[in-house]
Amino acid sequence: MLQQMENIRQGLVVFRVFAVFLAAIVLCGCDMLEGNRVRDDVWLGNTNVGGYKRRELESAVRALADSTYVEPEDAVLDDKKWVVIRAEKYGRQVNIEKTIEAVLNAQKGERVEPVVEPVEPLVTADLLMANIVEVARYSTPLLDKSPNRINNISLAAEKIDYAQLEPGEEFSFNRVVGKRTVAGGFEEAPIIIETPEGAKTENEVGGGICQVVTTLYNAARQGGFEITERHPHSGYVAYAPKGQDATVYYGEIDFRFKNNRSYPVMMRVVMEENSVTVKILENRNYNLGTESGNK
Repeated sequence: MLQQMENIRQGLVVFRVFAVFLAAIVLCGCDMLEGNRVRDDVWLGNTNVGGYKRRELESAVRALADSTYVEPEDAVLDDKKWVVIRAEKYGRQVNIEKTIEAVLNAQKGERVEPVVEPVEPLVTADLLMANIVEVARYSTPLLDKSPNRINNISLAAEKIDYAQLEPGEEFSFNRVVGKRTVAGGFEEAPIIIETPEGAKTENEVGGGICQVVTTLYNAARQGGFEITERHPHSGYVAYAPKGQDATVYYGEIDFRFKNNRSYPVMMRVVMEENSVTVKILENRNYNLGTESGNK
């Protein structure tokens, strides 16, 4: 009798354990089912997605993401002056997984807005300008400020300003500035000429432009560019250290140098009240691998 009662007791224990296990399975199954189905009367934006199964919801969210995606826009650099002419714009996209989870976790009657995140552009204005690197700068003082001389220096500076050289390309002062003529706006001003009696000063159309040549020559030397033609004055010039000047004469002697660097370079010539400055800039944006970098 005692053995029978013990057997019954053990049977009841097993039954209770099985009942608890079965209840857990049922509850778990309901939870799993509930987690893969949207509760009733739940809205995604203006669309009622209540009762959607997970696969249906995913399809709806993807369609919404496709229709609302906004492409980012890269910043654009002007190819003439290397300044930013259009800033970057961020895009927008729906985070599909986060939006699905938000909808599945929403309570009955709740409205859920899509989870929208920004899309970064590849090329920003800051990146473009950081890749415009000054590789050389040189200044000479304006000691002679006679109007004609200042006019000639200003004209030559304007013609060279923003001039660009591709890698391997050669710059020629005479080619860029052209023949110095009255019709071209140049005026008579002092130049140094070589005579049998030695160096002398006389007036000639275009006088003074050699200060621009000298400034450019020293900037090119400073930047490590290959000087392919350079001629010193026959006499002393006060605006440059001895042995660091350069002169030109159209049709006879020129100043030339080659861009021996890996990137394009640009010359900026700035004429101020008391000085002439040449800056040489290097454009390293060509390594971005995008057409948006330059325009």
